[in-house]
Amino acid sequence: MVNDAHKVEAIKGVIASLFASQRTLKALAPEYKWAGLGNLLGDFGEFMAVHHYGLTKASGGSNGYDALTPDGKSVQVKANHSANQIGFRGEADLMLVLHIKADGEYEEVYYGPFAPVKQASRYSARDNKQMIALTKLRALRTAISVAPPEKAASLVSNVPEPSVASDEE
Repeated sequence: MVNDAHKVEAIKGVIASLFASQRTLKALAPEYKWAGLGNLLGDFGEFMAVHHYGLTKASGGSNGYDALTPDGKSVQVKANHSANQIGFRGEADLMLVLHIKADGEYEEVYYGPFAPVKQASRYSARDNKQMIALTKLRALRTAISVAPPEKAASLVSNVPEPSVASDEE
């Protein structure tokens, strides 16, 4: 659809202006973090995943996944802006992690099998979810491209976790 391209660009512009406003808030009141956009960031990531990857948004209440591939595989989508790791719960066939930049553009951090991500992650009792560093996800993406997915997680087991925990998604 012609309208979709305009909609995508308009939404990217709004996200960029939100990040600009966030920088202004940090300058005006630096004693506050002004870091989390929570569900807004997640919704933007899901929107971009559906439009860029040809996915179908999952119905509300879908457990553990946000979208479906054309061949019916479930996809858990995570969007990240400033944190050095992502947190997740549940199960899916695939995991898609997008790093959202301050101008509304994004970078694919990982798009592949869910199981090796879960295997390479750690459980956070405090947050009641699995956590994995973006550095591990990038290493996992590389490992999967050269090894079968079932062996890839063991190849990234020595990548260190980030020292500062942050659970922005």
